[in-house]
Amino acid sequence: MFKESLRSFFTSIPPSWRFAVIAFVVLRGFYAIWSFVILAFYPLIVQNFEMNNLPGVLTFSLRTSQGAIYLRDVDGQALTFRPIDVDFMSDTQTGSIWDVKTGESVNGAYKGKSLTSNPEMVENFFPYRGVKPYSTAWLAIWQRFDANWYLSIAEYGYGTSLGDFHFPPLFIFLIQIVGSLTGNFFIAGLLISHLATLFTIKLLYDLFHEWMPASLAKRAIVYFLVFPTSFYLFSVYSEPVFLVFVLMYMQAMKKKSWIWAGFWTFCAILTRLQAIALIPALLYLIYQDKPFLRKPAHWVSLIFPVVAGLIYLFMRLQGGEKYVLPTNETELHTYLALPWESYWYALRTIMSGQASFVDFLNWFIATLFIFMLVIGWRKLPIEYSLYTAGSILIMLSRIVEGQPLSGMSRFALSLFPMFLLLGLIGEKPILNRLILYPAILLNLLLSIQFWVWGWVA
Repeated sequence: MFKESLRSFFTSIPPSWRFAVIAFVVLRGFYAIWSFVILAFYPLIVQNFEMNNLPGVLTFSLRTSQGAIYLRDVDGQALTFRPIDVDFMSDTQTGSIWDVKTGESVNGAYKGKSLTSNPEMVENFFPYRGVKPYSTAWLAIWQRFDANWYLSIAEYGYGTSLGDFHFPPLFIFLIQIVGSLTGNFFIAGLLISHLATLFTIKLLYDLFHEWMPASLAKRAIVYFLVFPTSFYLFSVYSEPVFLVFVLMYMQAMKKKSWIWAGFWTFCAILTRLQAIALIPALLYLIYQDKPFLRKPAHWVSLIFPVVAGLIYLFMRLQGGEKYVLPTNETELHTYLALPWESYWYALRTIMSGQASFVDFLNWFIATLFIFMLVIGWRKLPIEYSLYTAGSILIMLSRIVEGQPLSGMSRFALSLFPMFLLLGLIGEKPILNRLILYPAILLNLLLSIQFWVWGWVA
């Protein structure tokens, strides 16, 4: 009786929500298991490096979120360290055991000697930006990089850290609202991202199913969920919230609900500036809705994004930013450039042999998505193509010094029409495997990098 009632309840759920819940639970469960594996077998980060032309070693415990930096020069010899367990490391020269918290050798030839610490530099490698690390390890590993920007602004306000006016306020405002209920901004940010990810999957199913059979729509969403940087959807990042606004905008435009389309554009711009790419599609479809600009709803929909832009610029002006227009973010080593200049900068870095794997991955994803957009332009609804083209141009219109096409592999998550095209391409079994297997492998590797404070995107 209970089984029948449960089955009846499950089948009564709309297919889009049914698929979204299952996909969300599977993906979140996968990351939970994978993170427990990493915490069990890789609890301590130990990295030997050169620090101002001096040999240094940094340590970070994934279980306690405590980091330290030491000079590894002892008695005139530069030691090389490796982790033993969560509390200790050893040098390869003598096998002496060192306490990572104090830098003191507790056993071996160097017993009693201590490494010189440099606590001032810890923040440079593990930037919490004044936010206290969360106490539970399997959640704390999601508190990385931009997550701490958002949390710092939510807790202390804008102007606390140089460069924080780069981040639009809406996602932060949501964290503050939910944080007032949960009592913790980090938990609030995780809750928002998780719920937004669930809703994103549902909305993607609805939109994709309009253009392809359910089986292909599900495949396209699977490609999105196993994309190499999809783990960002479960951290305190704005990607899932931004995607909800973009997808709601697409639904509103399909129904010719211009005021709602403008409202969702307003929300998206105040979440991420990339949302400016929504405006050309809005203008085009309003133009198709004759008579052009003769309906009050047309004007209201266009006023919304203008107001959002003015709010952001006013926020920067009030904060005393040197550049009111975000053309040059000196603290973030970022400046605007023409798209081909940014692309050439990345290509030149790769050809010089100085590019990292992440640099190459960013270039590859940018190149792949540009190629797919050109080839698949006519296969997509015009509003999808315009949004994707505008987004790619915006992504390419900035240069981060020393990091060509920085963030492209993460920003690409918002280019949802490309996953629709991938769903069509993956209809052939061999192409499905060529897409799926490398994506899963890269996802595993990059998620580890993210958790251990490696720069991924």
